[in-house]
Amino acid sequence: MKTTMLILLATLIISGCNTSGKDEIMEFIPGTYVRVGQNEFGKEFDTLVITIQNPAAKQFKIQNRWHYIRQVEGEANVPEYKVKETSGIYNAETKLLEEAETLDHYSFDVKEKVLFDGTNKFKKIK
Repeated sequence: MKTTMLILLATLIISGCNTSGKDEIMEFIPGTYVRVGQNEFGKEFDTLVITIQNPAAKQFKIQNRWHYIRQVEGEANVPEYKVKETSGIYNAETKLLEEAETLDHYSFDVKEKVLFDGTNKFKKIK
């Protein structure tokens, strides 16, 4: 009887410790994120497209598409466009994506479906 109880207890402990090992944030990261900002000088549109490059290394490709419409005396000037490509490494301990060039950190809120780059808040659309 004691042996049976010990086996049952050991089985419960082992099965309780066996987690799937999936990181919810890492699975959430790939996608397209957008942000719109406006002030007295103009309006800007930011799009981040993040794709997985190397799952084993937790490496991601980050493409930032930026569109700015400058306003001078109430009139919209010719729009400015920039595209920047870089990479980032996901840190599973801190749950942050670190950009390789600038060492900026991106944080994620899975429930709200948003990405934070400092105080900038991007909404995930895909």
